[in-house]
Amino acid sequence: MRRVATLAFIVLLLRCAGWPQTGQRPATPSQPVKKSPLAGYVGTWNGDFERRPWVTLQLSLQGQQLSGSLRRANQLQFNDAGEIKSVGDTQITESIDTVALTGDGLLLTAKNPETNETERYTMRLTSETTAEFKMSAMSMPPGMPKVRPWKLTRVAAPPAR
Repeated sequence: MRRVATLAFIVLLLRCAGWPQTGQRPATPSQPVKKSPLAGYVGTWNGDFERRPWVTLQLSLQGQQLSGSLRRANQLQFNDAGEIKSVGDTQITESIDTVALTGDGLLLTAKNPETNETERYTMRLTSETTAEFKMSAMSMPPGMPKVRPWKLTRVAAPPAR
């Protein structure tokens, strides 16, 4: 009887000490979902000239990749300060071909599906609802001033998740 009591005591002692704990895992705290650094660029962005939109950029996030389209005036004229002087009525729609996040902001390559020509743009967020947008790697005629960035305003944000 003394053996049984000693054995029961040892089992009770080991159980209280947590041995053996087979099949139990320590609880892991749920990790917060990481927000993509590209998420701030998602939405519909408009640039206006004389109170009418001349450029609309639509960006959506698919996994960790941005995609979208750029609808813009086909013809732009600039003044001596590099600001838009006039905007043509004809618009073209380009698909966003590639996107890369750089130290300067978002580098976008837009492709015209009809001509397969590409244009490169840089978008830099200035707030949650505003951005600067400019053509990159654009060769300007001699004597032409450097084109200044255009102001974009987010007009539609992505739906909240």
